[in-house]
Amino acid sequence: MKSRRQFLVKAAALLTGFGVGYAELTRSTRANALQRHNLSTQTRKPMIKLIYDGDIGPDPCDFSTLSVLHEYHNRGMIDLVGVIGETPDPYLASTFSIYNQVYGNDIPIGAYRDDVANPRISESIKEEYRQALSRFCHADPNKTIYEKYGNSDTKTQSDVLDSVETYRMLLAEGMDDSITIYAAGQLYNFESLVLSPPDQYSPLDGTELLKRKVKEFVFMGGYFPNSSDSPWYADSSGAEWNWWAFRSKNTTRKALKTLASMGKPITYVGAEQGPRVLVGREVVEKLGRNHPTTESYYLFNVISEVAKDSSEFQLVKENPAFDELALFHVVEDGVGEYFDRIPGRVEVDENGANRWLPGSSNESYLVIRDGVEEDLREIITSRITGGF
Repeated sequence: MKSRRQFLVKAAALLTGFGVGYAELTRSTRANALQRHNLSTQTRKPMIKLIYDGDIGPDPCDFSTLSVLHEYHNRGMIDLVGVIGETPDPYLASTFSIYNQVYGNDIPIGAYRDDVANPRISESIKEEYRQALSRFCHADPNKTIYEKYGNSDTKTQSDVLDSVETYRMLLAEGMDDSITIYAAGQLYNFESLVLSPPDQYSPLDGTELLKRKVKEFVFMGGYFPNSSDSPWYADSSGAEWNWWAFRSKNTTRKALKTLASMGKPITYVGAEQGPRVLVGREVVEKLGRNHPTTESYYLFNVISEVAKDSSEFQLVKENPAFDELALFHVVEDGVGEYFDRIPGRVEVDENGANRWLPGSSNESYLVIRDGVEEDLREIITSRITGGF
């Protein structure tokens, strides 16, 4: 966990120097490029039916992604079929519910529930998660958002189905080869879902249900080409944060191996890409102080601190757009314009550390093209804040 913080801080410092050089490009040139991209998305592929699977917190990129998901949904760019959580946070369902309320939606919610057994969520994982919140946040973000923005209509974990049951219900309702799954977090749900038996929603087991209903998978996770090459993951056995899964052995390896064997297209956007696109200050300025996404930025102690002349938090750094970049690709593609696609196959060890094996397969990872970082920063900020 300490390594993640060092990674964020050092990467932000390095990229500040890059940003100075790139700023020499004229604003009009960037604006023209953004306009061309926005026009091109209007004639892009049919509406995506999307299930989002995420760990909401401690990083504000998780909350920004919820804002973008609802903005895309409200503009008819996606059909947000459901939002599903995987971390053992008793307030996670409430965060999903509050975003439904803020954006005027009623998106189905699946989340961790204390009363539903999940063999992958051990007490040690729960403790690791609690420690992460205390290390990286001034206060628990999901709990704080519930206490500040929740009301009598806000759902709690007892009001929603658990994550795996929600998956089975939503997949069963979908047409064959129709669902895109975007996962930005630990992969506990997949390990349990593929082992799930037939039930009232479908006569298919979890593996067959995924194989029949899913069109493609996109993951924000890993570090490419090889996570063990990065000094930032020395404290997590060489594994990137999401795929480390709070020390859960074989969770990532088993999940990805099973999903890859289905033959569906799989795209990875690694953690090495996020620090190339930094957002935050403009986001909180445009959303305003009384917004749950703004709250998440101020609560993340990697980028914020208490102002000396008041008790209010202030941002002192920007935040890498880890999850937002991958979601942007899911909906607006950007390959050839903003990203290059690298074909091959991922190999994952028991700790979640990964390395890339070049070649031809159904798997690939994305790399941001040189010179488009500022364009992407403006696009991601606009998507988070609803500017489009």
